[in-house]
Amino acid sequence: MSINTVSQQKKNRDGRRVLAFLRPYKKWVIADSVVIAISQVFSALIPTLALSWLVDTIIPNENHSWLWGLMWLLIFSAIFDLVMMVIDEYFCHQTAKTVTNWQKLRLFSHLQVLPYSFYHNNSSGELLARVSDDPDTLHNFLAWEGSTFMASVQGVIIYSLVLLWIHPYLMITSVILGVIFYWTSNYVGARTRAASADARQEASRYLERLRESVTGIHLSRVMGVSENEVESVIAIRNTFVKHSIKELKARMQSVVVIASYNGFALGVVYLISTLLIWNDNLTSGQMLTAGGLVTIAANEMQRLLRNWLSVRRTGPALDRSDILLSHQPAEAEIKEGIRGKRASGSIRLKDVTFVYPEKEENVLSGVTFDIQAGEKVALVGPSGSGKSTIVDLLFRLYDTKNGQIEVDGRNITEWDTTWLRSQMAIVTQDVQLRNGSLADNLRIGKPEATDEELLKALHDSGLDELVESLPEGLNTKVGERGSLLSGGQKQRLSLARAIIKDAPILILDEASSALDPITETKINESVLKTGKKQTILIISHRLSTVLSADKIIVLENGTIVEQGGHADLLENNNGVYARLFGREAEIGEESISHSM
Repeated sequence: MSINTVSQQKKNRDGRRVLAFLRPYKKWVIADSVVIAISQVFSALIPTLALSWLVDTIIPNENHSWLWGLMWLLIFSAIFDLVMMVIDEYFCHQTAKTVTNWQKLRLFSHLQVLPYSFYHNNSSGELLARVSDDPDTLHNFLAWEGSTFMASVQGVIIYSLVLLWIHPYLMITSVILGVIFYWTSNYVGARTRAASADARQEASRYLERLRESVTGIHLSRVMGVSENEVESVIAIRNTFVKHSIKELKARMQSVVVIASYNGFALGVVYLISTLLIWNDNLTSGQMLTAGGLVTIAANEMQRLLRNWLSVRRTGPALDRSDILLSHQPAEAEIKEGIRGKRASGSIRLKDVTFVYPEKEENVLSGVTFDIQAGEKVALVGPSGSGKSTIVDLLFRLYDTKNGQIEVDGRNITEWDTTWLRSQMAIVTQDVQLRNGSLADNLRIGKPEATDEELLKALHDSGLDELVESLPEGLNTKVGERGSLLSGGQKQRLSLARAIIKDAPILILDEASSALDPITETKINESVLKTGKKQTILIISHRLSTVLSADKIIVLENGTIVEQGGHADLLENNNGVYARLFGREAEIGEESISHSM
C-alpha cells in the first residue's frame, strides 16, 4: 500500500487518529482540559467582563471600593492563571512523552517480528525515520500545540456562550464567520498536508544517504570518491529543501487566510454592536466587552486553525507509521511453539525445495540429508549453490513450503522459534558487532557469562595476545561495528561469542575466510576440542577447512550431487568435490610459484 493511497483514505481522519492516541490517557486529557478551562476564565473572560463592569458601573458611580476590588481581582486572576499554565505544561508534556514513547516502542517491536525478506526491500534510513522521526512529529504537536489547540476549542465555545448572553446576534455572527473560515482553511490545509508528505519522504532519503556515507567512509576514501559523496548528499539535500519550501508556501497561504479572520470578524461585530446600541439594545460597556471577546475569540480561532494545520501536517507521519504496522508479521516470530530442554543436535532435511520471496527460480530443489547428534558435517559447493540458504532456513529466517526440516526429530515449525535459535550458535563471514566493549559483544548470546568464561573463549579462539595488549582488557571498546579490530580479530571474536553460548549446534558459515591457514588450523583444533558435545555444521569455500569433517555434502545448483568422506569423494575423479579440490590445489601451487 503506497503513502498516497493511505493519504487519500485517511486525510479526513487526521484529528480522530490523534485523538485515538490520547484515548488510553483520557484521565490526563480531561484533567488538562479542566485546567485549561479554568485558565481561560481567569486569563481572558474575567478581565474582559471587568471592562463592562468598569465602564457601565464603576466609572459612572465613581465607586472607589469597587475599583480597588476590581484591581485585586485582576491581580489574583493573573497569578492563578500562571499557576494553571504551569500545571497545563506538565500535563501536556507528560502525555506527549508517554504517547510518543509508546508509539516508538510499538513500531520497533513490530520491526522485530516482520519477515526477514522485508528488510531486503526497505532501506535502514527509511525504517529509522519511521521508528524515530515520525513519532517525534506527533510528539511535537502534542507537547507544543496540543494544549493551545484544546484551549482554542474551549475558548471559542466559552466566548461564544458569553456573546450569546450579551446578545444572540453577536454569537450567531461569530459562529457563522468561524465556520466559513474553517472550511477555507481546511481546503488550504489539504495542500499543506500533501506538501508535508513529500517533504517527509525526501527527509527519509536524506537520512538514508547520510547513513550510507558515514558508515561507508572507508569505501569512499579508498575509492577516491569523497567529493562525489558530498555532491550526492548536496543533490538530495537540495531536493529536500525544494520540497520544504513548497511546504512553507502552502503554510503561508494558510496563514494569510487565517490572519484575515481577525480584522474581518471584529469589523462585522463592531458594526452589529453599533446598530444594537443605536436601538438601545446594548450598552457601551457591553459593546466594549463584546469587541474584546470577539478579538480574543478571533485570536483563538486563528490559533485553532493554525493548530488544525499542524494536525494535518502530522497526518503523513501517521500514514507512514500505519503503512509499517500494516505489514503482516512472520508466523515464526509470533507463534508460540514447543520449548524443550537442551537439544541433542540432530538435523534432518527431507526433500526441501525453496524459492526466495518475489523470486521465481528455486534456490534449493529436493535437498535431503541427515546429521546425527555430535556429528561434524561440511556443506561445500560453488557460490550460489544454496549452502547459506540452508542456514537461513535452519534459523527460520525463511520458511519453506515444500519439504521439511527437523531438529531432534521434530519439524522446526513445531518448535518455539526463540528456543530453536537458542540451541544454535553461528560464526559468519560478515561479523556483526555492537559499539560496546569486548565483554558486551561476547555476552550477547549468554548475558550471565562470567569473566573467566569470556577469557577462556578468547583463548580458544586465538585472541590471547589481543586481550593482553589492551589497556582495559575485556572493557575495551571495539568501535562502531568493530571498526577498531581487524577482519581476522572480528571473526575470532565472533567465534569466541559462539563458544560462550555453548549451544548444542554450532554453525561455521565461512567462519575462517579472514584467517591465515596457520591461525585457521589452530582455531579448528580449538573448535574440535570445545565442541565434543556439539553438532558442527561447516560451510566453506576453502576445502582445507572441511578435511576433519565426519561427512561432506556437496551442493551444486541447489541440489545434492555428492556426499561422503574426503577420501571417498576424491576417488570420483569426475565428481564436483574432486574438481573443486583440484582447482584449489592448483591455485595454491600457483601462489607458491609466484611468491618464489
